[in-house]
Formats: sequence, C-alpha cells, structure tokens
Amino acid sequence: MRRWTVAEPEKRSDEIPAPTQARATRASDRKMNAYVDPEVQDAIKRAQFWTQTQPNGYRTFSDLVEDVLRVKAQELADEYNDGEPFAEIPDGKLRQGRPIGR
Repeated sequence: MRRWTVAEPEKRSDEIPAPTQARATRASDRKMNAYVDPEVQDAIKRAQFWTQTQPNGYRTFSDLVEDVLRVKAQELADEYNDGEPFAEIPDGKLRQGRPIGR
C-alpha cells in the first residue's frame, strides 16, 4: 500500500489566503449515508484537508463529496444513457446496502 505525504506549505506573512466560500446549505439538502472502505475514507478526507486553501480546493468535505458524485453521475449518464439524466426511480425499486459478496 502506498503512503502519500503532503508537506504543509510555508506561510508567509505578506501572503493573503485565497478566498474560499463554502456552499450554503439549502433546505432541500438531504443527508446521505454510504458504507465506504476505511482506506478510501481516509484518503479523501486527507485530500480535502490538505487542499482546502488551494484555489480549486474544497472548503468543506460535503462540497467535495457532492462534486465527486455529480461528476460520476454525469459519467454514468454519458456512458449508459446518451448523456441524459436517468429517469426517476420507481417507488420501492431502489436496493439498499451492498450486494452480497462485495
């Protein structure tokens, strides 16, 4: 297993930090739970933490997760649905949890 380390950038007193703005939580936002391998969890949390002050970094973990999910959803739509958003899921048809054996 590879171990990645990121050196903390030196802070200069004359440097003005890049403005970072977290997206405001909307009333329509919903919490989402998923089981994720602990190594993947740690890697993405570290990535968000060490890049949050960078120009294209994510100020919050939720902003990063939302963006990653949005990109993946579009990739899947491009590959399997001619780039169009998938249709709504019929009530009761969404499987919960991981498939057996995974």
